[in-house]
Amino acid sequence: MKRAAVAIGLWALAGGVAAATPLLELMKQEVDPAANAFWAAGNDPPEGEGPQAADARWAAAAVAAAKLEADGRLLTRPEHSRPGEWDAYAEMMEEAAAAGRIAIGKRDVEAAFEAGGRLYEACAGCHARYIPGRGG
Repeated sequence: MKRAAVAIGLWALAGGVAAATPLLELMKQEVDPAANAFWAAGNDPPEGEGPQAADARWAAAAVAAAKLEADGRLLTRPEHSRPGEWDAYAEMMEEAAAAGRIAIGKRDVEAAFEAGGRLYEACAGCHARYIPGRGG
């Protein structure tokens, strides 16, 4: 987990994703892969996963949680914000990622799964509202 903390710190110091990143690119290149890595922490481990692979999966999930927290904040900035419930969904994403980061740090599968569910609700709700015909 120490490597994950270092990776998170370096990513944050580097400023994460640039605020000027176009929204679709941000979603495809940052949010989607980070969400998948985040959800892996709360899922059943892959069959035959050894200790090193488990450590790597949890470390990737910790980095993903930090990215999702930062991306949630980024999505509320004027260059990305949208009318309506956009900021509320972005804040839900940020809050779910923060809860997941804590759960991941403790390797608490149940709490990580619960945070992953809240992240899914934020993503699915936003997609339903802002990408008609693609909600979830």
